[in-house]
Amino acid sequence: MSATATACSSGGPDGGSADGKELRIAVNNTVASLPVVVADEQGFFKEQGLSAKITAVADITKLPPTLGKQYDIGFGVQPTLIRAASQGVPVTMISGNAVTSESKPEYVLMTRPDTGIKGPEDLKGKKLGAPTLNGNIHIGTLYWLQQNGVDPESVDSLQVPTPTMVDQLKAGLIDAAEMQQPFIDVAKKAGMVEAGYSLGAVADPATMSSWQADKNWAEKNKETITKFRAALDESIEWIENNDDEARKVLSEFTGIDLEVLADSPLSDFSTEMTPDAVEQWDAPMRAVAGFDAEIDYSSLMVDSAK
Repeated sequence: MSATATACSSGGPDGGSADGKELRIAVNNTVASLPVVVADEQGFFKEQGLSAKITAVADITKLPPTLGKQYDIGFGVQPTLIRAASQGVPVTMISGNAVTSESKPEYVLMTRPDTGIKGPEDLKGKKLGAPTLNGNIHIGTLYWLQQNGVDPESVDSLQVPTPTMVDQLKAGLIDAAEMQQPFIDVAKKAGMVEAGYSLGAVADPATMSSWQADKNWAEKNKETITKFRAALDESIEWIENNDDEARKVLSEFTGIDLEVLADSPLSDFSTEMTPDAVEQWDAPMRAVAGFDAEIDYSSLMVDSAK
């Protein structure tokens, strides 16, 4: 496994190697980073003439200012991209990644059967566990509440590490939790039930994450970006056609037991990029996250074909 605790520090003045082919990639330690890990392990980067130094980071919200410096490419969620750009950080989207939809929800609210929570109106006065209070999942949930006539302030939102959510639900410390796979299946096996899919309020499908880079680096390395996306396309196809092997890679990468991952659906992935993939988060952020900047969303991506 090539994920490491520190990143390679060597590189040209614009990050990476002088020719832009050696990529320092920052990922998060979840299923959402699987295409990059597979592309490295299965040699898809190598086929494209690229080499990769992959680093797993704990807090992806701190990545945008490091792009073009410590890292060439970083995993990110759309709200972080939008907020960083609004603050003058020259960050851009270079590839799509994970998406969620009503037909294949990757993130749902889970609750105990005895709470009576079956929808947004039932969350009033309840304790809601969220992986982060400023991340895309929680922003989507707060927007879902608002769109259904529930004041987000009427819900007690608490930041709770995802791996501990089931135990905290069992103990009554929280009444519901924003969960993602494979923890949804873990919760169901522990007797928890679904309480709603909130991200449909954002869009269907909703783009949950993307691969991002410093805009100056991206403009100078379009050929590298084209190859990076081509390797990811191969990786996504491999994941779709090699389910068991993909789960083994994911288990090794995340440290989650293979038995836990056995029945959990893997994410839907796509490298496709459109301004809407970012702009769909504009209304939720303005409504519930205190965002009020003016953004040209077409400027938040670099098309490697141009």
